[in-house]
Amino acid sequence: MLTNRLSLLYTLATSVILGALFGFINSAQQVLVGVYDLGVWFPLVFAAFASMMAVASFTNSRLVRRFGTRPLSHAALVGFTLASFIWMSASLYAPLPFPVFVVLYCATMFQFGLIAPNFNAMAMEPLGHVAGTASSVLGFMQTIGGSVIGAFIGQSFDGTATPLATGYFTVAAIGLVFVLIAERGRLFKPHHQPAG
Repeated sequence: MLTNRLSLLYTLATSVILGALFGFINSAQQVLVGVYDLGVWFPLVFAAFASMMAVASFTNSRLVRRFGTRPLSHAALVGFTLASFIWMSASLYAPLPFPVFVVLYCATMFQFGLIAPNFNAMAMEPLGHVAGTASSVLGFMQTIGGSVIGAFIGQSFDGTATPLATGYFTVAAIGLVFVLIAERGRLFKPHHQPAG
């Protein structure tokens, strides 16, 4: 399992990008209550953010049939990287008004919802002969890796949303590097073509 280049690199990419989700979970109350003073509205806003992933999952089920897992997830990864870069840059320049924060965060998390299931499917694709064991091992790696990265992002909170935005861009950039290595620098290849 771990000797298969595509499986390993897509698992690593999924792990670091999953760190963004765990980072938000670790930072959500500090950012939404401490920075944006949402108070009793926190649970509702948190649930609304989570619903963005549900919308993305539904959208993914429709789009993946048309475009394939590789082109769709690679485009989403590029979009995730660009959106998080804009979010980080704007956050470094000045504190973001809450509506701007919402738009940028939702843009990144919608892309996340297109990345995670497809990357996981591509990591599993070469391992059909050991699918049960592979699913357990890869899931363990992704959860542990994402949790550690998410904890680091959460612990970086400094009273602003900047560490969260910076964490998102950092994991996006690292994930993009892993995918570029996995695909030998060629993104957006149709799913049915061999990767090697």
